[in-house]
Amino acid sequence: MSSSSAFNKIYYFFIGIIMSICLALDIPMRAIGRPLSLAGYHLVWSDEFDGDSLDTSKWSVRVHADGSPVQEYSDGFYTDRCVEVKDGNLILSIKKFDGSEEGYPAGWYYASINSMPGFFDSYGYFECRAKLAKAVAGNCAFWLNSPVAYDTSVPLEEGNEIDIMESMRYGVAHEGSIENNIHYFDSTGHQRLHARWVIVGGNPYEEYNTYGLKWDKTGYTFYVNGKECRQTDFGLASGPEYIVLSNAMRNFKTQSIVGDSADFIVDYVRVYQK
Repeated sequence: MSSSSAFNKIYYFFIGIIMSICLALDIPMRAIGRPLSLAGYHLVWSDEFDGDSLDTSKWSVRVHADGSPVQEYSDGFYTDRCVEVKDGNLILSIKKFDGSEEGYPAGWYYASINSMPGFFDSYGYFECRAKLAKAVAGNCAFWLNSPVAYDTSVPLEEGNEIDIMESMRYGVAHEGSIENNIHYFDSTGHQRLHARWVIVGGNPYEEYNTYGLKWDKTGYTFYVNGKECRQTDFGLASGPEYIVLSNAMRNFKTQSIVGDSADFIVDYVRVYQK
């Protein structure tokens, strides 16, 4: 082994210890782990959000199952009225409607899209490049999900919820940081790995950053701007999952936004596989 390889091995060993301590003690940290390598991977699916409308061969918009334009959720409503493709970006907005339009009650309105039927598969490296939404009590997120994620009757290996990036800190403590989480349900109830306060750096509400996950048969590795921020095999799934991009409010804090809308602006989503 070369001296540089030996140094890197020791260096990242201690970096891993530091990251584990920060996570265990709930201390904000930066992504300081190993750099991302995509050797042996190739691009299999992507959306660069060119054009002036959402590509419905790749994405479905969350609305009510009965075809009505809104679906109630957490003190608000999902609607396609908060989904836009413009200037090479996907824009998922949080807005407040005054109730003057028929079919749209007064309240907060949200956006969520998923990659069914465009992408539904297991393993790979998943990445988005985005600006985060300026919403107090907001939660813009890039995640994977499974149709059986919340079904206690199936083994966790069949699928779970993998939150690659959740932004919930605008206007509160640890602003400018993101979380990554894993959820699954078994016969004993809700199981959750909570990894939070990964500091992005700069101003992620005004600047683009990349958020990624490498998922293989050995575990999950989370990345921010191409640097590792967590590695785990908690809740390791092998079943196919779909991609979700969402922007919504949560009901446990004072809700407010900057301006007329709080926008989660996504430059691209890309999937690489071996």
